[in-house]
Amino acid sequence: MSTELVRTEPMPVAAPQMSTLSILEAAVRGGVTGENVAVVKEIVAMRREEMALENKACFNRAFFALKREISGMNFYADKEAKTKSGEVAYSYCSEVEISTKLEPVLFKHGFTMLFGQRQDGDRVVAVVTLIHEQGHEETREYSVRVGQANSMKDATAVDAGSTTSAWRHLVIKMFGLKSRIREQDDARNLGEVITKDQAEELARRVAETNTDKAKFLAFAKANSFAEILSGKYDSLDQALRKKEQGA
Repeated sequence: MSTELVRTEPMPVAAPQMSTLSILEAAVRGGVTGENVAVVKEIVAMRREEMALENKACFNRAFFALKREISGMNFYADKEAKTKSGEVAYSYCSEVEISTKLEPVLFKHGFTMLFGQRQDGDRVVAVVTLIHEQGHEETREYSVRVGQANSMKDATAVDAGSTTSAWRHLVIKMFGLKSRIREQDDARNLGEVITKDQAEELARRVAETNTDKAKFLAFAKANSFAEILSGKYDSLDQALRKKEQGA
C-alpha cells in the first residue's frame, strides 16, 4: 500500500503592525542625522498626539465606570442653614460628606482631583481638575457670588464659605451626585410602618392639640397616619409632647 505525500505550503507570516513608536525607534537606531532630523521631529509629534488620544480613551472608559458606581451612591444633605429665629431654612450636603465618600471611589478608578480658585469681580470661582493615572485631565469651573460680612461671619469666613459652596456645587454637578435627602429621612433607614395603635394614638393627639393634620403628615413624610414609618415616631411623639405641655 503506497502513501502519497501531501505537500503543504507554509502559512504566510503576517506583517508586523507598524506604529509611530516602532517607526521612531527604527529612526533612532538608524541614527539621527541632519537629513532626517525633521522627519524624526514629525514622528515625535505624531507619537505625542497618538499617546494623548490613547490616554483620553482610558480616561473616558474609567470615568464611565466611575459614574456607573457613583449612580448607586447617596450623598446625604447632612448640614442645615438656619434663619435668625433658629428655624431650618434648607439643608445641604457638606464638604466632608462629599469628600469622605467620593475620594475612595475616585482612587479606585484611577482618579484624583486638583482644586484651585480665583476671584472674578463679585464672584469666587472654584476650579477642579480631574486627573487620571494615565495622564489625561479635564478641568471644570463653577462660580458663586461672595456674600456680605455680618455679625456672625467676618470677611474671611464669608470668603471661605463662598469658596466651599462653589466647590460643593461644582463637584455635585461634575459627578452627578445624589444629595437631595438626609440620612435620617432616607426611607431605607426608617423601618416599617408604625402599628395600628400608634397610628390611632398620633391621630388622637393631633386632634386634641389642634395640630394642623396636613402639616403634621407632611413633617412625617406620609399621606396618612397608617403610613408613618417607625423611624419617625419618636420625633413626632416629642413634637406632640411639647404642644401638650404648652411649650
